[in-house]
Amino acid sequence: MSYLYDLPNATSGIDAIVIQTFSLFPWLGALLLMFTFLVIFLGGITRQKIRSGTADYPAWSIIASISTLVLALLFSVTTGFISLDWLIIVIALNIMSATWFFLDKKISEV
Repeated sequence: MSYLYDLPNATSGIDAIVIQTFSLFPWLGALLLMFTFLVIFLGGITRQKIRSGTADYPAWSIIASISTLVLALLFSVTTGFISLDWLIIVIALNIMSATWFFLDKKISEV
């Protein structure tokens, strides 16, 4: 039977299967990071709008970007999960979110 890609080697554990899958599909790590950011950002905004009528976009942006950074740092421990380019993009997203957050708030609100 011919496959579209080589099946992962399951003899060395589940982490080897995940690394082989991420190396075959390099966009999968970036997709997982983007999914994490969007779920936290949009979920937080939606939930806050339901509860209070307004949402704090800069605060949810920084919460989502920090959560994505933690996940990206965990992925960068093992070689093959994400590339350095994606880690740099996530760090830049954190810097932009923090800038947006601190420029949007007054000193007494932070």
